[in-house]
Amino acid sequence: MLDRRAFLQGVAGSVAIGSTGLGLLAAHPGLPWATLARRLSGRLVLPGDRGYGEIALPNNLRYAAVRPAGIAMCRNAQDVSASILWAREHGAPLVARSGGHSYAGYSTTPGLMIDVRDINAISVNEHTGVASVGGGARNAGLSAYFSNRNLAITHGRCPGVGVAGFVLGGGIGFNMRAHGLGCDQLVATEIVTADGMIRRLQGDDDLFWACRGAGGGNFGINTSFAFQTFEVGPMTVFDLTWDRQPERVFANLVSTFERAPATLGSKVTANAPTISSEITIHALGQFAGTPSELREMLAETYAIATPTGTVGREPYWKAQQALSEPGHPAYYQERSRFFDEALDHRAVAAVFDGLRRYPKTAKSAAFKLFQTGGHVNNRKPHETAFVHRHSEWLSSIELYWEKETPDRTLRDNLGWLNAFYETIVPIAKGGAYQNFIDPSLTDWKTAYHGTNLARLEAIKQHVDPTNVFTFPEAVPPTTRS
Repeated sequence: MLDRRAFLQGVAGSVAIGSTGLGLLAAHPGLPWATLARRLSGRLVLPGDRGYGEIALPNNLRYAAVRPAGIAMCRNAQDVSASILWAREHGAPLVARSGGHSYAGYSTTPGLMIDVRDINAISVNEHTGVASVGGGARNAGLSAYFSNRNLAITHGRCPGVGVAGFVLGGGIGFNMRAHGLGCDQLVATEIVTADGMIRRLQGDDDLFWACRGAGGGNFGINTSFAFQTFEVGPMTVFDLTWDRQPERVFANLVSTFERAPATLGSKVTANAPTISSEITIHALGQFAGTPSELREMLAETYAIATPTGTVGREPYWKAQQALSEPGHPAYYQERSRFFDEALDHRAVAAVFDGLRRYPKTAKSAAFKLFQTGGHVNNRKPHETAFVHRHSEWLSSIELYWEKETPDRTLRDNLGWLNAFYETIVPIAKGGAYQNFIDPSLTDWKTAYHGTNLARLEAIKQHVDPTNVFTFPEAVPPTTRS
């Protein structure tokens, strides 16, 4: 355990602060940044310092105006602890940052950002297959480390996404139907809690249970993870687009994938029409079978319309390169809902009615389906904090716009998004995905956590009763009468 007094006395090392940053120490008389700098082994970055703009930038540029007063670039769990204790001493709001991909901008703050990107070491025990992953590792680092190994976990596709945020909220990926969610493969984690203590969690620990799917930033800052890996082999990768008969193609494609074995992982996207094009359908994914077996599976869909794109077989990690998406910073909002049943004709009709109502005045919009089911549903809702264990699909309506989009145009487009979403909610019947965190939700507590909410609130009360780790949709402590 951490010697708390040592960090309160500021003996944890020193940090290099840029000359501009030294000037800014005096510009914030209420916050003694020099004290924090002395307690860190990593770098303290202040406005005007080298790299500040890039480090502070969230992936969702909608929230780029929220600028941290300081960024602690932590190198280890002790740095994280020192940062938390300093923030508590001086009443500074804090937030954890791994990849910075919070859809609602909850990984930025006007106070202290605790950035763990430098805690990114990855290793694997060759005898047990258990991988140790630093709390700041990202998908790109995971892919690079495992590129010459026949091992994997359920992982994401965007290279810049942090493993921490991914797994703490559940962790969906193309492996989930065959092997479960990322949080299902988590066997231990190290977390720094609000009291500055560094805790190693595993087994039946309540806090470990909460770390398996409640969402990041709720209970502390996770500095390492241990995952049970599984063996992987060559995969058939498909990336196909249809620009004819979109509604029929979509309905048939979804129905076909619903009957497919768990060794298929898929994402089906219906892209909204634009000024120059109609609705198009995109299917992306991986299949453990051969290309010919995949084409046989899709024979009915091919008979409706012939797609463009590619189908090929590659070693697992090379296949993942073909499936990745850049995920560059942009202006966007996404709204999600789990479909707890197969999509029927009523659901398909609602999707296409919503898409046809798209104003065509923003950058782009789409309705996406990530295929769940399979091993995702093998666990009961109460076994992990991730409660969504009865679904067939995870849907998401996305809207992207430009910085220059006029306010009135944006309001119209957001109005379309919200109206479309409200038609999907009663049809889908499931909750919302906490990793696609949605600032527009009013029922977010039950939508994210369902029947697990009361237990999560009790755990929060136990480990963080004063709500140090908070944001607008954070798990709250149990309300006391």
